[in-house]
Amino acid sequence: MKKFFFILAFLAAIFTVLAQDKPAWTVKLPKATNNTYMYVCEYAIASSESEARNQAIARVFQNAALRIGQPIESDKIFDAVQKGGDLAVISRQYNIPIYKVCEYVEKVQVYSYRVYVLCQVAVSGNITPEFDYNFRGCNDSHQYSNGLSLLKSVFVPGLGQMGKRRYGEGVLTLTGELVLVGGAVTTYYLGKQQLDILKQGELTYDSFIATQKKYNGYRTANIAFWSAAAALYAFNLYRAAAARPKYKDNLSFSPALVPAGNCVAPSINLTFKF
Repeated sequence: MKKFFFILAFLAAIFTVLAQDKPAWTVKLPKATNNTYMYVCEYAIASSESEARNQAIARVFQNAALRIGQPIESDKIFDAVQKGGDLAVISRQYNIPIYKVCEYVEKVQVYSYRVYVLCQVAVSGNITPEFDYNFRGCNDSHQYSNGLSLLKSVFVPGLGQMGKRRYGEGVLTLTGELVLVGGAVTTYYLGKQQLDILKQGELTYDSFIATQKKYNGYRTANIAFWSAAAALYAFNLYRAAAARPKYKDNLSFSPALVPAGNCVAPSINLTFKF
């Protein structure tokens, strides 16, 4: 009986973990839109949301400082964040440009919270980061894979783009491919009909010339259709692998200050809770 209850508890624990619908960025970092910044995700567990949030943000600062080679005293910056220091002030003080993008809070125990924070940080200390203030994937749980998108589009043109929520592009690609292939098949059979007529050898000279012109026209159109279909197919594969996903756009937010230093303009941050 004890083993039975143990198995039930174990299965329940596994189901609980699998059932969690965390944002995708907590597992796989988004791709930066340019090479001046990168995404950093940190999390912390504490007895309150605010304490866990401050610890996670402090870790982001420490992570960013190591990446850009900015010497800081970890204890001081950790204390500054833990005391609720303004992120803009801390950013200016240590010259560490950071833009907080998303936040995800989950309750792990009765009196314990895990808080994830996603931030954009400069890739190095000698360039001005161009942060993306229009990120839309804070509450999107779908993980986008370029490799899987490419594989989908190999078999069904446009399907990879649809998997990245680029439905319009995917539908147009699939429709265009069907139209071009349909045109190629149609012109092939029409040209074949004209060729069969030529092979009969029972035509007058004028009819022969007219039929031959039709055959050459269909043959040229067939080559053009197949060439366009091949080009569209190749472009479809490129877009499936290279296109950035359109994240699920159902945002809820509350204003929060963004660190504003010499390299970062003050703005409004989107703070997400689920």
